[in-house]
Amino acid sequence: MIHDKRIGEFTCSASFRRWIAVKFIGYFMATITNTLSTAPAESPIRPFDPRRDLEPVADLVELCFADTLDPDGREYIGRMRAAVNHPSFLSWAATAEWSHPALNGYIWHHQGRIVGNVSLIPYYIYSQRYYLIANVAVHPDFRRQGIARRLTEQAIQHAQQRNSPSAWLHVREDNQAAVNLYNTLGFTERARRTTWFSVPEFSQPSMLPGMRFTIPVGRTWSEQRSWLAQDYPAELSWHMPFRMNLLRPGIVGEFYRFLYNATIHQWALVSSSRLLGAIAWQTTSGYANPLWLAIPPYSDERLVHALLVHARQHVPSTRPLMLDYPARQYAEAISKAGFSAHQTLMWMELKLGKGSS
Repeated sequence: MIHDKRIGEFTCSASFRRWIAVKFIGYFMATITNTLSTAPAESPIRPFDPRRDLEPVADLVELCFADTLDPDGREYIGRMRAAVNHPSFLSWAATAEWSHPALNGYIWHHQGRIVGNVSLIPYYIYSQRYYLIANVAVHPDFRRQGIARRLTEQAIQHAQQRNSPSAWLHVREDNQAAVNLYNTLGFTERARRTTWFSVPEFSQPSMLPGMRFTIPVGRTWSEQRSWLAQDYPAELSWHMPFRMNLLRPGIVGEFYRFLYNATIHQWALVSSSRLLGAIAWQTTSGYANPLWLAIPPYSDERLVHALLVHARQHVPSTRPLMLDYPARQYAEAISKAGFSAHQTLMWMELKLGKGSS
């Protein structure tokens, strides 16, 4: 190494420069290797993007729930696929949390393939926002790897960060593996409800002495309303076309029915002037028209049988009927009236602490 006074800098021999270069390259490559080895791997979870995920998620949900999809569920899958052909809608939906229940949530991807999904459905009860965790689906080839747990934990975090007081979900009561998972995550059972669909065969009821059918009247509305609130509480009926005031007798009910363009027929079962129970039929755009049963606790099963048969004999439609009702309550009477149980869902809630936005 020679000091050159003319330029005041060190000059190097060619061999020394080569040695420096080799050392620098070695150090540089070691740094690159160390950086790559310590860099965090890409997370397999990412937010659902309807612009690219809608069709594969529809395929996954259909695969995982094929044995429990009712006609409305199959129509739901169809609407997801139909949306793929509307790019402008998908671009808007990608930034709109309230756009469609199927368009919010997270997916699990593996080598470019979507193998897991969880949907988040926001809804309001008494001006408070809640979330329903739905469509927790994992491809059969990737189960038992903790994917469902991780996706559910991500959904819980999503709800908590948005200050939701609790997260809800429902699961088939015979899906014990899923029930166990949700229990370990802190979910608590709140209710079980069975969905019934009408079938052609039914048995005629035995009317009790003094019973007769009439139209509900205003003076018995408080009783009917309390029975409906008991069997269709807001936290379990928000997703249904159920609106309490649509069933109210008199001019107030007429106003609400006009406002919501609702077609409803109701019948009351009375003895003398005492209300024994009531039933309402409502038209919807779904596969089946719902029945809303209002009955006091611990009623005679024969009253339920009579109400259901009377309704199915007097509805002005041949479309199937649907009844959503607390599980195992009056099950024998409902079956005798010509209804078949489709599935029983366990509703579970997880209380959340105050999150940060």
